[in-house]
Amino acid sequence: MIDLLLTSLTGGATGILGSVLGKAFGILDFWVEEKKADKDHARTLEMLELQSKLGAEESERELAIAEATAASSMRLASYGHDAGIGVSSTWVVDLLRLVRPVLTLLLLILCGVFYFSSDAGGKATIEASIIFMASSASLWWFGERSMQRKK
Repeated sequence: MIDLLLTSLTGGATGILGSVLGKAFGILDFWVEEKKADKDHARTLEMLELQSKLGAEESERELAIAEATAASSMRLASYGHDAGIGVSSTWVVDLLRLVRPVLTLLLLILCGVFYFSSDAGGKATIEASIIFMASSASLWWFGERSMQRKK
């Protein structure tokens, strides 16, 4: 009888010990799963940060492409405007192409003439105006496109 009582007590104790150990291993499994989930979350956050960084870089590239395309379109429109005068005589086209260089040359010649033959008085104002016009025309006409930012 004592054997039966000891057997049932040790069997019950073994069952309780098994339940406690099962619960402990369950907690350990939960802890391992939680660590795994934390690492997955950390990887997900890293991937999202990387994707946002790549997205920002791609947006910058797309903006640069859009700016280059716009500059190219404006330049082509300018060339098209200059070339789109219709069918005309070659002397007219040549004359139109010479307008800026001839005006610039005339302004530079006037600037030189007034500079080397100047007195004081009223010519100083005229000289300043001609020098201003000559420098403005030269730098604007010939320097406008070369001063644009190139990528």
